[in-house]
Amino acid sequence: MRRVWAMGAAVALAVGGAVPAQAMGSSDAYENIQVGVTYTVYEPSYTAGLKAQHVGGNDLCPQGTEENVVAMYGKGSGRQFTIFEGNPMCQDIGVGAIVMTRKIQGATATVMAYCDPEKIKNCKKSDVLKYGGNLRVTLPAGPNLRPTEVWIETYGGPDGKNISAQQLVQIARKMQPVGG
Repeated sequence: MRRVWAMGAAVALAVGGAVPAQAMGSSDAYENIQVGVTYTVYEPSYTAGLKAQHVGGNDLCPQGTEENVVAMYGKGSGRQFTIFEGNPMCQDIGVGAIVMTRKIQGATATVMAYCDPEKIKNCKKSDVLKYGGNLRVTLPAGPNLRPTEVWIETYGGPDGKNISAQQLVQIARKMQPVGG
């Protein structure tokens, strides 16, 4: 569980130091990132009613590697989730028990819940809402681009700030490639 909180802090630091994508020209941060990478950038059309707080690249990638997308939705004091996109991914994400799999755009998505194995014997998909979790899927490549690893994580902790496993799936299902 400490690893999950540490990852959240590391992402917050990395995002805080990132240059805003809006500086590149377009008013759509996702489109700005697509211009600089060779994997397909996806943008969610469903965000569980949460507003984007940050959409941009990160500085966790080693030199010579394409930046990853980091998009944070919601507020630190309320419900929230983060979308990570890349190929390859330049950071890690929390590990938990697999509680659901679904097909999304032809690929198998896995949903993990961040249950404490010392306290919870059989982790369930409802535990994503209680403890946080993530969805992982590789979405298809657009024309002349590469496929994209997508991770959607909710990590607000055990105080009701997470979104549900079903919402993670719906966000992933409603992701659309941006124009390249």
